[in-house]
Amino acid sequence: MPLPELPAYKVLLTIFVLWWLLPSNDYQTQSVALSDLVVSRLSHYRACLDVLNTTRWGDFAPLGAAGNDSKGNDNGDHASPRYVNLTGFREEDRFSWQDLGRFRERGLRLSHHAMPAVGGEQLWDVGEGAPVWANASGVLLGQWVRLQESEPRTYDSYNLSQSVPSMHWIGDKTEWGRNVTGGTGRIQVRLTGNETVTAYDQLPKTDAPLSGGSIRNVKAVVTFEDTGGTGLSWEMVLFGAHWPRQGVVIMTTTSEKFDGIFGLPHLTPGPDYFQSSQRLLNQSLEQTIAAKEKSIYSDQSIPWKSNFDNPLHTRSPSPHCEYVMYVQIHPPSRQDLGLGPTVSKGEDVAEMLQAIESELESPLGAPIKHIPKLQMSAVIYSPDCNIFLETKGPPDFPASEADHLLGVKIEVQISSINHWLLAYAVVMFGQVVLLKGQIRETYTPSTLARASFWTISMMLIADGMTFTAAASWVATAHYTFLPTLTLTFASFMSMTIGGSLLAKIYEVQTPAPRAGRDGPQAADGRNSGSASTATSTPLTPTPDGTGTGTAPAAVTTTGPILPGPVTAGRGLGDPAVANLDAAANIMDGASAVPGVATPAAARLAPPSTPTFQSLMGRFLLLGALVMFIGGSSIAWYMTVRSWFLNICAFVYLSMWIPQIHRNIMRNCRRALKWQFVIGQSVLRLLPLAYFWLKPDNFLLTRTEPRAFAMLALWVWVQIFVLATQDAVGPRFGIPKGWMPDAWDYHPVLREDNIEAGGLPIGLGVEDSPARDRRRSSEDKDKVGLGGGGSTRAIDCAICREVLEVPFVKAGEEDMSVTGVFARRAYMVTPCRHIFHTPCLESWMKFRLQCPICREDLPPI
Repeated sequence: MPLPELPAYKVLLTIFVLWWLLPSNDYQTQSVALSDLVVSRLSHYRACLDVLNTTRWGDFAPLGAAGNDSKGNDNGDHASPRYVNLTGFREEDRFSWQDLGRFRERGLRLSHHAMPAVGGEQLWDVGEGAPVWANASGVLLGQWVRLQESEPRTYDSYNLSQSVPSMHWIGDKTEWGRNVTGGTGRIQVRLTGNETVTAYDQLPKTDAPLSGGSIRNVKAVVTFEDTGGTGLSWEMVLFGAHWPRQGVVIMTTTSEKFDGIFGLPHLTPGPDYFQSSQRLLNQSLEQTIAAKEKSIYSDQSIPWKSNFDNPLHTRSPSPHCEYVMYVQIHPPSRQDLGLGPTVSKGEDVAEMLQAIESELESPLGAPIKHIPKLQMSAVIYSPDCNIFLETKGPPDFPASEADHLLGVKIEVQISSINHWLLAYAVVMFGQVVLLKGQIRETYTPSTLARASFWTISMMLIADGMTFTAAASWVATAHYTFLPTLTLTFASFMSMTIGGSLLAKIYEVQTPAPRAGRDGPQAADGRNSGSASTATSTPLTPTPDGTGTGTAPAAVTTTGPILPGPVTAGRGLGDPAVANLDAAANIMDGASAVPGVATPAAARLAPPSTPTFQSLMGRFLLLGALVMFIGGSSIAWYMTVRSWFLNICAFVYLSMWIPQIHRNIMRNCRRALKWQFVIGQSVLRLLPLAYFWLKPDNFLLTRTEPRAFAMLALWVWVQIFVLATQDAVGPRFGIPKGWMPDAWDYHPVLREDNIEAGGLPIGLGVEDSPARDRRRSSEDKDKVGLGGGGSTRAIDCAICREVLEVPFVKAGEEDMSVTGVFARRAYMVTPCRHIFHTPCLESWMKFRLQCPICREDLPPI
């Protein structure tokens, strides 16, 4: 017996679920065959560490031994250039080190500007400048500008196969990665410092600049956005050292063609920085290499990787531009600390900063009035691509235009993320409350048939994506575990409740088999061909609401026919709804409608109709695909990524379009509660408003206020259309040929039809002539018809109250808006009975039968 063939989406769904459930181990797919490459690289790292241990300040002088002074500045003598035996620092590597002295000089210039001289003396040079943040961990955002390089370099300037022959380079003869070509752009820095601080003895003041007597390891994730050039963005990881007292951070990338971390001390501003960073790196690099040697077969990742795309050792790397970064942390201003312009007695800024940092790292409940912003300035230098960048700000640019790198400390960032995750969870709980309220309103087959399947589906897909992202993050979340868990629960509740509502809608709107829809009596009626009955072919309803034509039962016309469009169909409008309502009527004791009641087996969905479970599988794959493409869009061009995200948001916020379409097809004025429509619109706009409007959002994404304004306007246009459908009718202003026929419960009643008997029962001359009266001017103002007319009164069979029905004079047309609103007060059934609109709408929530004659009614 052959095995049944599984659909493709089920296979993909199974693979996705297995991938999601399997443990995420960075080393589970590593190959033992790469162990020899790892051994070779670790041996190379050992040799580099030996070079770092044996070199001294001044051993690396590419501009000449006498060409650099103690601060690394070029003094014009270029005799006897010196190199060290590190990849990228050798003469045969042909790196462009002509701007090394300029890099040091620009870095010192930024430091001196951040900590100006006091009394004509530069205290920063001797390690006595203004106090700064001791822990520089934080998230910062700013702009960069490109400075003129001394010598342009391209990939043709290098021969990587000669300088690093052990590697088989891919793409070394094409444009390298991270090659910034524009003149300006954005820069994001996520700085993380080691908690362990190492103390050391400084050199004498004659060897200034001094480094402050303490040092720690630091790591940064830097993202460049080349807005003025290629339009791409690059993300890279830099490792280096941080001198807390001076507020100086020097970092570099490391790769197969550049041993940046081993040569970092040679790039520092002076000998004191060199000897302190050399001691720190000797200890930390030794520990890292020893740990890697013990786990060669289980851990084959690059210890100081700068590229997220290649986390493992490979024989065929792709070259990228290497970068060295000098960062100066600015001291907080007195205004940011809440202090006055003058120094008061006993005031110690260093103690205040230490108290704030201590409370942020280990909260004890100490009062903190205000946490100052974290500010830095930086200069970035690429020795191979010869790129020279600097953050935009004073003294070259006014502070009103840009102020270098601005951000917050990592503890403040984590607190902000927790607050926004909790706020998002509250938004999701608000959606749950609205869904519960809508379920209480939409609980009968008649009301379920009005709601659009695809409107609720779009909401469900978005909630499912939120749940998937939160559930994936909560497993690895440390500082944000509880808020993420709360968001996971809230999104799960919204997804579950929305899925239950969607399942009920699909059950009602799924087409039944033709034999079940027609029934034996209906089949006999089609074959009899009786001239006294009017029949029509029922349309197949689908979840998208396109097949919503009427399916009238065979009814004998014994009285006068109402004028069009009152005669536009008789009987049931939705076969699936009629079947369920008939079953409900039987349970309530009412008689079954002929031609509707069928066996349960006949009401099963046809084989061609997809099951609800299969649709949920497709929705899951669609959400996974959108999340995958959205994650990969980080490496796209910024314009393309912006268009992609805006298009996704536009499609997502078009959730009311399917409901508008279904209202038109079914001639339904209102299917959902206004609290649900407005509430869902506002709640689903709020998360987008945070990322589209707030510049310092925790993802540091680029704001687009114009795009958000267009998205919000688009949502409110849809709400306006829904309100117009509720007020003047769903088919107002739409050509008749564009939609199927449907029963009009609010027809125009004319005086010239009184004698012909084409009016609802009880309003004709033969029914109640004594109650006919001409409308006075007071009645005219009360009813509000545009032209002259009359009214007739009749008792509503549901509420037993008087119903006044307006008429239009013979030969006149009522095209006024006030006339449209006046007709909303009454509803006329196909069996010519008339009721108050609220009365009949409330009745039809439970039964699609006339309250008087029990004839089947088309849904509204």
